[in-house]
Amino acid sequence: MDLGFGPEHRLLTPAQFKNVFDGATCKASGPNLLLLARHNSQAQARLGLVIAKKNVRHAVDRNKVKRIARESFRHHRAELDHLDIVVLARKGLGELDNAALHVLFQDMWRRLSKAADKYNRTRNSGPPSSNA
Repeated sequence: MDLGFGPEHRLLTPAQFKNVFDGATCKASGPNLLLLARHNSQAQARLGLVIAKKNVRHAVDRNKVKRIARESFRHHRAELDHLDIVVLARKGLGELDNAALHVLFQDMWRRLSKAADKYNRTRNSGPPSSNA
């Protein structure tokens, strides 16, 4: 399994972020973190990070959050296929220690994967066809 985090695994342009913000099909929310996701037509999941200075004051904490988010994403990427994901930090996220951040991200990836599966089931089941 490839655990790299090259450009093909990242949201790079404002338009890519805007697509997720405007058309999120599933989300996972916690007190310190919000994940928004939208299905994409690519074979892999892509990640974008929005860690605002307003919510995580110190640069060292913002960098820690981003580093742990990327690392956790790399390990859970297989469960999140075909999703463009934006991670939004909320107040208090930078105050968590590394172990708590790892646990938080692991739980959030699981919840997001479950929400995406639920969305796929409802989208694919649709109304019964009238051609009998």
